Amino acid sequence: MIPKVYIDGKDTYTEYGLLLASKTISLPKVRTNMIDVPGRDGLIDASDALTGEATYKNRTIKLELIGVPSLNGKDWPSAISDFCNTVHGKRVKVKFSEDTAHYYSGRCSAGDVKLNKIKQTIPVTVDCDPWKYKIERTTVSRSDLGTAYKQLALPNESRPVIPTITVAQDTVLLWGGNTINVSAGDHILPAIRLAAGNNILKAKVASGTGSITVTYQEASM
Repeated sequence: MIPKVYIDGKDTYTEYGLLLASKTISLPKVRTNMIDVPGRDGLIDASDALTGEATYKNRTIKLELIGVPSLNGKDWPSAISDFCNTVHGKRVKVKFSEDTAHYYSGRCSAGDVKLNKIKQTIPVTVDCDPWKYKIERTTVSRSDLGTAYKQLALPNESRPVIPTITVAQDTVLLWGGNTINVSAGDHILPAIRLAAGNNILKAKVASGTGSITVTYQEASM
């Protein structure tokens, strides 16, 4: 299969006659804070002092796109103008054919167009967020809440995330041994933060039946 790249949902070859010739996706560098204390051996690593976990800088995607006008039937000047007008300097979503479940998000820059014999090349750089995101937001629901706790299994990829919790009536949430009372509506609760892996949230109502929906954006390296 010929590898493909999609920018804002558009296949670069189908849309612009540009094939993906090569790509490089860097891993984001860890943000570090090393403190040098005079008279002390070594350095104090305060990198995760504020958040309790590693944080990251942006990552870079570098692409080389090629076009052969005599083969793809595209008018080269028009195709390049269309491509650059659409993506150059813009914030875009980038997806690859080998991982259609995720996308990268970042600022796109097109480089100098070059002619090499019969093919034209254009380099593209995208300054991306450190994480790649799942195409679809994750939604977990239950419509059978009662007066005894019901469990919601909340799987999460690598990035910790605070979900949006929507309940239909006054509801008691049980998270990590702590109870949280919420009224009907949407809630973003900093105390409920999904870690990587499997997370369990429990919920119940005081009387009758209720419903709950948990929505969040999963992301991975």
